[in-house]
Amino acid sequence: MNSATPQQPDRHDLEAATLPPGNSAQLSSVDNASNVRPLATSRRNRRRRQVPAWAVSLQQTVCRGREFLTKKLPGWLKANRKLIITYCLSFFLHALAAGLLSLWIMPPELKSEWMMILSTSSEEEAVEQPVAVVDLVQPEILNDQDADSTMKQLLSEMEDGLNSLQTDDPLDRDFQLPLDELESTLEVPTNLGEFGGRSTAGKQAAIRKYGGTGDSEQAVNSGLKWIASIQQKKDGSWSFGQVGNAGDAGSMNTTDMGATALSLLCFLGAGHTHDQEGPYQEVVKRGLTYLFQNSVRDFNGADLRGRAQGNSGMYVQGIATICICEAAAMSPKDRELRKLALEAVRFIERAQDPVGGGWRYQPREPGDTSVVGWQIMALQSAKSSRIRVDNDTMRDARQFLRSVSIDEGAGYAYMPNRLTEKPSMTAVGLLCRMYMGWNKDNPALVRGVNRLSAIGPSRTDIYYNYYAAQVMHHFCGEHWDRWNAQMRPALVESQVKEGPGAGSWNVTDPHGSGGGRIYQTALSILTLEVYYRHLPIYRKLENVADTDGDTSNR
Repeated sequence: MNSATPQQPDRHDLEAATLPPGNSAQLSSVDNASNVRPLATSRRNRRRRQVPAWAVSLQQTVCRGREFLTKKLPGWLKANRKLIITYCLSFFLHALAAGLLSLWIMPPELKSEWMMILSTSSEEEAVEQPVAVVDLVQPEILNDQDADSTMKQLLSEMEDGLNSLQTDDPLDRDFQLPLDELESTLEVPTNLGEFGGRSTAGKQAAIRKYGGTGDSEQAVNSGLKWIASIQQKKDGSWSFGQVGNAGDAGSMNTTDMGATALSLLCFLGAGHTHDQEGPYQEVVKRGLTYLFQNSVRDFNGADLRGRAQGNSGMYVQGIATICICEAAAMSPKDRELRKLALEAVRFIERAQDPVGGGWRYQPREPGDTSVVGWQIMALQSAKSSRIRVDNDTMRDARQFLRSVSIDEGAGYAYMPNRLTEKPSMTAVGLLCRMYMGWNKDNPALVRGVNRLSAIGPSRTDIYYNYYAAQVMHHFCGEHWDRWNAQMRPALVESQVKEGPGAGSWNVTDPHGSGGGRIYQTALSILTLEVYYRHLPIYRKLENVADTDGDTSNR
């Protein structure tokens, strides 16, 4: 008996036994199919479970980066922190040095452009909103006007465009004032009206309203012709020392910036500009070009003093700044002119005495009233041109005026340590006070105007007449009528009528030797332009009361 364990029948045997004969091929087919399908399924599953190589590489990179950021980098920074700080500090210092060096070697024109971008863009945005201005129109008829026959003839010729005094002025559309609203005590807070009388219509009405005559305007025109005749054709400048064959040449023969600016003020005061057709368009254009080309523009602003002689430096700066600001206001589309005006104002602000608040011959020198007057007039011209003036500058200027005031501001001295009243300084001080906010009924102002009225115009001191005429003109009323009745005929009669100096004035001013005939003639013209150069609208330009009655926009 065989003890071997009986073998179980094979699955294939059982299937063969149960299959009918002839189906052995089918068995073979089933067997092959059962072996192939599990193998193919296994391979597909194995491919699906395998991670792509790029994913493995990415994961490894992320792991290495995480390890670097969390372990290696902090350790390296901690170990090398002193070296890193040294490198960063060195880079900053080298960058700063490179920046300063680039500014040093940068052309002045490009440097000025950068400074304008960095320092003035906010000022452009801070420009005051335009103030409504009362209109000035030419009356339809002259029969009912209080004008003599000469005046009627002059106005008629100007209306027809036949007289050489006519100017094609773009300000006509902006500055119009009806005659019935031009009251002598009109108090309208406005900046735009500052130059309204220089338009053709404005000039016609203002001459009649405020006491001008055909003779006075003809004297202005003759003076302008003489000044134009001595302009240097080569560069457009004027020189105090070159007056042709007229005589009385000034001793300041290199202070051409001052002579040019003072001469240009006369043309601007009569409404002549560089961008509008007129008899003196080219004269004004050449003069302004000279001021542009000879200005020194840097971080301190625009230095317009040029080669000023003696003590004339800041005088020239103030007069030239007034000139540039007025030209910019009358030609508002000239952006380069406005930039120069803004920079010139910045120079005046930085040249102010930081202790006493005044100006004198050199920047930051303790001030005197005469030089201060020109700087304050320059800053006022800037305001009228809607150029921002630093509040601290005006506050410190008031401090200086208080230091030289006498009788609570009714009179003024030359310097704080020389408190002796001088008529010319009183005129300067009162005009500054008017522009800086004193009301017309201020008791000190009233007393000061009474003093000037009692003195009357001078037959020799044109500097005093120039300032005092403006004070009386702005104050208006009987004081102005009385003053004008003396001043106007005296100036008209004293003008040279014949010879090489025809249209000019002989030097009579006690301090006129430096500027000579140009100085005397220019101030005489400006005094006769008082009727329309600045409209006599008594205005309060600032709003907050100062401790002594001033108003301040702080």
